[in-house]
Amino acid sequence: MIPLREQEYIQQRFSQTLEGKVKIDYFTQKPLALYLPGREECATCEDVRKMLEELASLSEKIQLTVHELAEARDEAKKLRVDKVPGIVVRGPMNRPLRYFGMPGGNEFPNFIEALELASKTKLELGDETSKAVKKLKEKVSIAVYITPTCPYCPGVVRAAYRLALASAHVEAAAVEIGEFPKLAQQLGVRAVPMTVINDRAAIAGALDEGALLVAARKVLEGNASQATSNAGATTTMPLTGAPPTPSPASGLILPR
Repeated sequence: MIPLREQEYIQQRFSQTLEGKVKIDYFTQKPLALYLPGREECATCEDVRKMLEELASLSEKIQLTVHELAEARDEAKKLRVDKVPGIVVRGPMNRPLRYFGMPGGNEFPNFIEALELASKTKLELGDETSKAVKKLKEKVSIAVYITPTCPYCPGVVRAAYRLALASAHVEAAAVEIGEFPKLAQQLGVRAVPMTVINDRAAIAGALDEGALLVAARKVLEGNASQATSNAGATTTMPLTGAPPTPSPASGLILPR
């Protein structure tokens, strides 16, 4: 999945940037030889597994555990995984970062950075954001719906992950919505990034850490309708309803 030259670069990078051990729990689904009504096959699960195995082989600090979703329902429930491919990254702070789908394209370097961020024992935010995040007393669930070609999506995912690592009250997940067309239709996703906070406010557009935190606080205060005021640029996402095709190795954009 990852070209050998890039593997060498990432291995060298990990040796310098990974501080503590990082655990990756990967939930997948085996293909069936027979058609089973009501079951959706996972087009990218095998590619995601290969990519994660390659990444895990690049550092002794990365531990990968592969779960068959149907056989690990309790663990999946504990880690809040309800679809495949589902990835949960945890480090010394034990604050989960979730990713659903194939972290390819623009999201691949973001995923590398997520592993590095998770490996830290402490994460520093800007002064104002750090003060504001410490005031959170209620749970905040942030789901960022993205596509691998969206140039604005990585920044929002990064902001959500950083807030989740900075506060035990924040949960963050990124969802490659192109791999889940039924969910996209259910949510009415027409542009990305789209950020959903506590299932009460949907914000289309780019957000930095500060704006995302402001939106979360407005939702907690019961002002969900005001949470969209700081949203920025979006990328239109055509919905065809066609099943996604596995991302080729060349679809990975390597971090530099």
